[in-house]
Amino acid sequence: MPKMKKSVTGTNIIWQILTYAILLLVVLVAVFPAIWMLSTSIKLPTEQYDIPPQIIPDTPTLSNYVTVLTNTKMFDAFVNSLIITLSVVGVTLFISVLAGYGLSRYRFRGHGFLKVGLLFGQMIPSVVIIIPLYFLASKSQLLDTHFSLIMADMALTIPMGVIMLSSFFETVPRELEEAAKIDGCTGIGALFRVVLPIAKPGLISVTIYTYIHAWEEFLFALNLSTSTKTRTLPIAIHMFAGEFAVDWGATMAASAVVAFPVLLIFLACNKYFVKGMADGAVKG
Repeated sequence: MPKMKKSVTGTNIIWQILTYAILLLVVLVAVFPAIWMLSTSIKLPTEQYDIPPQIIPDTPTLSNYVTVLTNTKMFDAFVNSLIITLSVVGVTLFISVLAGYGLSRYRFRGHGFLKVGLLFGQMIPSVVIIIPLYFLASKSQLLDTHFSLIMADMALTIPMGVIMLSSFFETVPRELEEAAKIDGCTGIGALFRVVLPIAKPGLISVTIYTYIHAWEEFLFALNLSTSTKTRTLPIAIHMFAGEFAVDWGATMAASAVVAFPVLLIFLACNKYFVKGMADGAVKG
């Protein structure tokens, strides 16, 4: 018996070592592109093509970031991205809350068909709908406007937001709303005062998803913006690629500038996401 226990223990240790080794390899593969991006962004042009390549450059520099941050076209693109992202997030949350609550609380003719239609809409790739969106914006004289980019982004964010929030609302006990109505709340009042605080994890999840999609969206911005007036940050990165050469240092620095707000928002909202889950469990 003691020998069998030792054998089982030894096998468990080997499996744990293999598991952690595989997980470490997966993490390195996932993180390496970001590490290489940051490494290239602080390299001089003479060090970017060194063989063998170096992760930590001999003479790190911030000149690439200075080039990006002092570029007026990049600043304009940042403002455009901010306007579009905030608009998409705000409208998506508002519509998703009302539509998701309606789908979770009311049953009507075509209810199931509508939910399937929302799921089916998420299965269609963006490249399929860009052509009709382009013609629609062109015929409506909305091409190269913030409004066309906002509407194009919401075509993908609202269905997903409705699906996510309706699932969260279905987990909220209806007795809480009924108790609030007995205390004098209206249906809308119960939604905003009782249901939404409990569904805070869902709101934060939809916010993060919508923010990332709108901030880093490339295909719609590439086709629906034809001038610097509405050009967003993902499109502005191409300014550092010339006809015969690419300024990789500035390109990677611009990519880091675009990725930094996404990382910042995710890290800032992560604790609220966990707290919202705990609050919802206690109140529910």
